[in-house]
Amino acid sequence: MLLLQVLIVTLTWSYGYSQITLLQTPLSFTRTVSKSARMSCKTSGFNFNSAYIHWYRQNPGAAPKRILYIGSGSVSMDEGFDSKKFEARNDVSGSTSNLRVHQLTEEDAATYYCAVWDHTYGIKYFGSGTKLFVSNIQARLNVSMIQVLPPSSEQDGKVSYMCLIQDFYPNVIKVTWEDDKKNAEENAVHEEIWDPDANQKSYSMSSWLTVDKNNNKNYSCKYQHESKDGSHPIESPDTPVVSQTTEGCINKPENGTTLSTDITDSFMHRTAYLIYIVLLLKSTMYYVIVLFFIYRMQSPIKHRGKKP
Repeated sequence: MLLLQVLIVTLTWSYGYSQITLLQTPLSFTRTVSKSARMSCKTSGFNFNSAYIHWYRQNPGAAPKRILYIGSGSVSMDEGFDSKKFEARNDVSGSTSNLRVHQLTEEDAATYYCAVWDHTYGIKYFGSGTKLFVSNIQARLNVSMIQVLPPSSEQDGKVSYMCLIQDFYPNVIKVTWEDDKKNAEENAVHEEIWDPDANQKSYSMSSWLTVDKNNNKNYSCKYQHESKDGSHPIESPDTPVVSQTTEGCINKPENGTTLSTDITDSFMHRTAYLIYIVLLLKSTMYYVIVLFFIYRMQSPIKHRGKKP
C-alpha cells in the first residue's frame, strides 16, 4: 500500500513537472554594435498572470546572472544592470515575455535565458536560450550547400541517410528528422558543428538518420536557423537513388545524370584529406619533441667536456 502511494505521488510530480514549458525564439540573434535585439519566451503550464518571469544573461565562460524579473505589471532590475538598456514586457494574452537589449556592445554577446519558479515543488524552469552575437558578419545559410545524400549500404536490415549542411553563420542551428510530420528524432545522430574556414566564419554540420530498409515512410531533414528555416524530403529507401534528393541538394549536369556519386566521393576525399593533415601535424609535433629531448640530453655532455 505504501509503495502504491509513493508511486502515485511520483507520477503526480512527474506530470506537473512536464507541463511547464518555456519556448524561446529565435535560436540566435546577430546584430552589429549599437543596434537592438529582441527575444521572446512563450510559456505554458502555469498561470502567467500571477507568475514572475526571470531573465538571465550568461557570458562565455561565466555563470548566469539575473538581469531582471517581471510580473504583476512591474519590472525589478538586479544590481549592475541598467533599465535603459534592458527592457522587458509581458504579453498576457499570448503568455509571452519579451526582452529587448538596446545599444549593443561586445559584452552583450551572450546566451539569454528566461525562467520561472514552480513554487509547488520549489523548482526553477529555464528556457532553451537565445544566443546573441554582436558582429559585423550577417547571418546566412546557403541552401545550395545542403545535401541529403543517398542511403548507405544495408547493414542488419537498416540503411542510413545523411543530411549535410554547409556554409552557415552563426554556429547555432537545429536539425530534426520528421516522419510524415511526426518527429523521428530517436533514430537520428547529430554530429558536432565544425568550422572548416575560421577566416570566413563558415560552419558545417551533419546529421544521420537510420531506418529499416523495408519501411515505406517519407522522411525529411528539417533545419532551423536564424536566417532561414526549411526542410529537404527523403523518399522511401526502396525508390531509386535518383529520386531520393530534392532539387538544389544535388547539382545535375546538362545531360541530366545525377552527381550523387561524385558528391559522396568528394565528401569522402575531403574527410580523408583532413585526417591526413591532422596526422601529419601530429607526426611533426612528435618529431620536434624528440629533437628537443635529444638536444637536452646532449647539452650536459658538452658542458662536462669543457675545462673549468
